Amino acid sequence: MHDVEIVIGLLAGVALLGAIAERAGLPYAAVLVLGGLLVALIPGMPIVRLRPQLVLLGFLPPLVFATAFRAAGYDLRPNVADILTLSTGLVLLTVVAVAAVGRAVAGLPWVSALVLGALAAPTDPVSASSVMRHIGAPERVVSILEGESLVNDGTGLAAFQVAVAAAAGGISVADGLLRFVGISVGGCAIGLVVGWALVQLRRRLDEASLEIVLGLLAAFGSYVAAYALGCSGVLAAVAAGLYAGRQAEDISSADTRLSMEPFWTALTFVLESMLFLLIGLQLPAIVPSRLGGLPASWIGYGALVVGVVLAVRAAWMVALRAAPRRERLPGRELTLLGYSGMRGALSLAGALSIPLVVAHHAFPARDEVIVLVYIVVLGTLVVPSLTLEALVRRLGLTGGFALQRQEIAARTRIARAGLERLDELAPDSGVPPSSLDRLEARSDRAGARRGEGGDQQDVDLAVGRLRRAVIAAEREALAELRRDRAASSQTLAQIQRDIDLDETRLH
Repeated sequence: MHDVEIVIGLLAGVALLGAIAERAGLPYAAVLVLGGLLVALIPGMPIVRLRPQLVLLGFLPPLVFATAFRAAGYDLRPNVADILTLSTGLVLLTVVAVAAVGRAVAGLPWVSALVLGALAAPTDPVSASSVMRHIGAPERVVSILEGESLVNDGTGLAAFQVAVAAAAGGISVADGLLRFVGISVGGCAIGLVVGWALVQLRRRLDEASLEIVLGLLAAFGSYVAAYALGCSGVLAAVAAGLYAGRQAEDISSADTRLSMEPFWTALTFVLESMLFLLIGLQLPAIVPSRLGGLPASWIGYGALVVGVVLAVRAAWMVALRAAPRRERLPGRELTLLGYSGMRGALSLAGALSIPLVVAHHAFPARDEVIVLVYIVVLGTLVVPSLTLEALVRRLGLTGGFALQRQEIAARTRIARAGLERLDELAPDSGVPPSSLDRLEARSDRAGARRGEGGDQQDVDLAVGRLRRAVIAAEREALAELRRDRAASSQTLAQIQRDIDLDETRLH
């Protein structure tokens, strides 16, 4: 199929299957993957081949950058220890465990087994966040899972690069570890430089269209620059997104933020949905051509690798529960985290990007590794995404009323801060009492009209000054809410949007 036809078909599939998922109340990820599988099995259906570079360069940078940018608006510091242990220690342990099973049971060469482990270890940021937010999982669990998946993608791909390099030239364990650290640290450093440059440019602009272009440039530029220098492009895009996200409220006006938000929301939805659909559509391109020459026992090997991946993650959660720490995650949240280690298009794209030839020899057991990675993706993505909501309810973690109370408390705190600032400044403002009454009502989100009495223009100017001061107090209260982690990231984003809308009305 031609690329244009593929894109049109993918968009049509996303619209149709997305509507089915919406009506049925099912996670988009599972419906799109299973729908893609069913479409792929239709006789005569053209084979859609997933180009690894299309995912690694065309899809991944903007998705990772946007996820990191949003995550930066929520204070991740209390969860840094959990995120780092999951994204480094758990990934490396999973690499070793899967490689050992691949070597001992499936008979893969050590180099191929390590490649399999590196691709099966990292969770997918797209799969994790889309499914967990759909089912209304606790904000802390979602925050940790998103942070883990953002960082461990870079960790897993760095391990993958080292394993492929080992296949090409044979490097020692010490050299491999040094290369791994260099790939990871170098990617983060490049991303921070790009993020800093983006912030400096955006400080000098106030045009939403240009800032969107700069955001896309930062996402793709950080990834490509790191990749060209042999570092982790994923970690570069993550670092750039986090740095820019932390400065977002200081470098953009309310008008610009309100204009940019719909673009990034629509872009991430379309790219995520197309990736899920592509995973399902890969069945004819992967399985028949490769399993035709492989014994059926390889399906059993794939199921075993899935079991190892899940078991290692579960064991790690038990270890986290027992570890002496200042603040432990509750057992129910650890259970949910352990069950949410979904793999996705990144693992599959990495598998398809395994070189055909290294050091003038065919890459050992390349087809077997690709089939096993595909089974791991299906096993860890489809089943959990369909059953996570039931698990959340069984664990009592839905938190519907708790989230509503949390939002009410947050909005009350914001309104109180605005009213207190108004009380401080009102006596000397020269604004008539009737206008002050309406301004107080507006601080409670009840709306306002123009002032009455006196010189209309002077009153309007005075009311505008007061309103700006109230908005500044509300933004200070919002920053305190973020620092105190007193509300979910979605609630904080909605409150910021409301404040931005109030500020735009002043213009």
